[in-house]
Amino acid sequence: MNLSRRIWLGGVVHFVFFTVVYAIVTDESAGLTLFAAGIVFAGLVAGWTWLWWRRHGDLPADLPDADASDAAGPVGVFTAASLRPLALGVGMTGIVLGVVIGVWMTLVGLAIVASQVALLVRDTDS
Repeated sequence: MNLSRRIWLGGVVHFVFFTVVYAIVTDESAGLTLFAAGIVFAGLVAGWTWLWWRRHGDLPADLPDADASDAAGPVGVFTAASLRPLALGVGMTGIVLGVVIGVWMTLVGLAIVASQVALLVRDTDS
């Protein structure tokens, strides 16, 4: 996490520098808003990596005598092949098309998305 934290802190410094330069050169508010969002998002990830490091310590890759076998172990639990992402895409399409077609299409899309997200979460937990 040391390298990750430094990279994301570098991103924060990058965005802060260019935000200051942009504010001096122009007075456009849209660009400043985007730069501010970049600062916030990079800072969010940098803060998360710092908190993770505080709770769990260094990753095996951060150790000077690290070996590939140090990081071996279970990666995580993944669901089996499923058609739920396809149904989720259909629901999202319904939500977007609801803007043009009507509210009823948006409601159908929301129902599909809500049901598929709930089922995906249930499948992942079991």
